[in-house]
Amino acid sequence: MQEQRLIIISIAVTFFFSVFGIVWGILADSSMITFDGTYSLISVGLSGLSLIVLKLVAQSSESVNSKFPFGKAHFEPMLIVFKSLTLIGMCAYSSAGAVSDIISGGAPVDPGPAILYAGISTVGCAIIAFLLRERNRQIGSAILEAEKNQWVGDLLLSLGVLAGFTAALLLKNTQWGVFVDYADPVMVLVASNLFIFLPLKSMLAAGKEMMLVKTNNELRIPIEIVAAEYAQRLNATYKLRMVSIGRELNIELNFIMPPNDALTVKDMDTIRSDIAKVADTLKSKHWINVSFTSDPAWA
Repeated sequence: MQEQRLIIISIAVTFFFSVFGIVWGILADSSMITFDGTYSLISVGLSGLSLIVLKLVAQSSESVNSKFPFGKAHFEPMLIVFKSLTLIGMCAYSSAGAVSDIISGGAPVDPGPAILYAGISTVGCAIIAFLLRERNRQIGSAILEAEKNQWVGDLLLSLGVLAGFTAALLLKNTQWGVFVDYADPVMVLVASNLFIFLPLKSMLAAGKEMMLVKTNNELRIPIEIVAAEYAQRLNATYKLRMVSIGRELNIELNFIMPPNDALTVKDMDTIRSDIAKVADTLKSKHWINVSFTSDPAWA
């Protein structure tokens, strides 16, 4: 599966950058670079977890399906919430450490090696983020979107390191040189606080899916149009419930029919088929339940 291959590539490259960043950060005595490498190392574990979930979601054996009779789509938003909370927690911890360094008078770092590291990291992160974004346009995976967001976050962090240490290098031998020692912890503080927003955005979106919040109008209106057309033909009313969970669209459509209506089972299946055709244009996976009753209590 292309999705799993992309996750494996992401894991391999992330592991390289994590080791690269941590070692470089220790040698350069830079909390900012160490933070970048540590973030990448945590991302390796989270990407590995993504791969496990993807394999579980892709399994279609009878034993697995019987264990999860309503599908496994909910694993995706659960994973995204966990990943997001982990990254938010790490950013909060790093932010606290940066505040401590600032209070204690800063941390002297040679800007030269830090600039070289940031340049290499920026190029690498940009390539992987672009690759994931382009490939995910065809796949439409929430997990790949979260993976891309991690790389975008790393890219922004690397750009921040590049800009910050370049400024520190320019100020080093000027009247503002006294502030150079504060460059490293201030960048950690700024980056860790800004860094929270990407996982927070993913967490809120996945949280809505876990709470079964109704879908947006872009997904709902096409189904609503078909339902309204059939309701008019059948002289019926209807109730439509739709939620989006991961890559799956769940649709429950109940028609409230006139008593003693002569609708046949074949007619009902035709309506279901037409609803499914529209759902196919919205998401590749869907769970559809179309029911017919004359009692509004059952709708």
